[in-house]
Amino acid sequence: MSEKSIRILVVEDDAFTRIMIKRTLKGQNVVLTECSNGEEALALMDGERFDAAIVDWMMPKMDGIEFIRRVRARRGEPPYIIMLTAISSDEGKRTAMESGADAYMTKPYDNDQFLEVLNNGVHVSRLGRQTEQIVSRSTAGGLRKRYTAVGIASSTGGPQTLLQFFTDLPRIDSAAFFIVQHGPAWMLASFAERLGSVASMDVRLGAEGMPITPGTIYLAPGDRHMIVDPVSFELRLIDDPPENYCKPAADPLFRSIAAAFGRASVSIVLSGMGRDGTIGSGYIRAAGGIVVAQDPETAILPSMPKSVAELMIATRIIPLPMLGKEMAKILLPVAAGIRSAAEPVPL
Repeated sequence: MSEKSIRILVVEDDAFTRIMIKRTLKGQNVVLTECSNGEEALALMDGERFDAAIVDWMMPKMDGIEFIRRVRARRGEPPYIIMLTAISSDEGKRTAMESGADAYMTKPYDNDQFLEVLNNGVHVSRLGRQTEQIVSRSTAGGLRKRYTAVGIASSTGGPQTLLQFFTDLPRIDSAAFFIVQHGPAWMLASFAERLGSVASMDVRLGAEGMPITPGTIYLAPGDRHMIVDPVSFELRLIDDPPENYCKPAADPLFRSIAAAFGRASVSIVLSGMGRDGTIGSGYIRAAGGIVVAQDPETAILPSMPKSVAELMIATRIIPLPMLGKEMAKILLPVAAGIRSAAEPVPL
């Protein structure tokens, strides 16, 4: 078996559904283990580690909700958990997610969406283990900063969206903001001045070696990816190839924020075409940070926030008219000393 094979535990009492899952995963690099209830699944997990668990709700002996709760109460690295059920209500989804499920899908499912959720979920979980190692090394060296890093991705429709967001957002001295807005260098230089005219914080166009100061907004310049150096906590402009057909792109920035700030990381994905910011948000989620997607229905072009929402990476989905106010509720308690930036932010 390859080291990269995905070890999947299928917890499902319906034989037909188990067959359908096996058919969906045929040809994928997976190793399947099957059982028919939560008790059997817990026993299997005592002797083996799984990358993912696909769990039904209604089962004999121990249902899926109780199984998930017990898995989350255990020590060690839990699998990525997908609740796959015929219960399609909003209340059911809320119950499953509150119990500890990572994703919620209903039967019958779409094969492509199922594979996308599974593969991305396992990928994010594995990244989380790598990110935790990076963050722990930074912490051991006393390098962690006591403020929050907020990375923002936007593309088509982004300038108008950013202007509204920062008009609504009060000054927050406990966070530094990093923006990737897709566009050419001349446009971004001009937009930095325009954003500075409405924002309650200083706006700076990112430059190589620029030190990071909380209470400041940094906008990525054109033709370079902007990242955070996890050792010096300065900005770096790197001339790597485009990502998601973009340069600057949000994914490199988000990855660097996750490595440098760990649980004190936040990503916000706004209006735009494509998927930039989705994988990078996965790094932030895996590091224990918060991922916010603009409600796609309020986006000028919904592709980017919709990608984050559909892959169930987002911890919050917020309409644009409420975004500034809601982010202030999340970030301002740090400034007031109610909690430290390194503590989990309440959702």
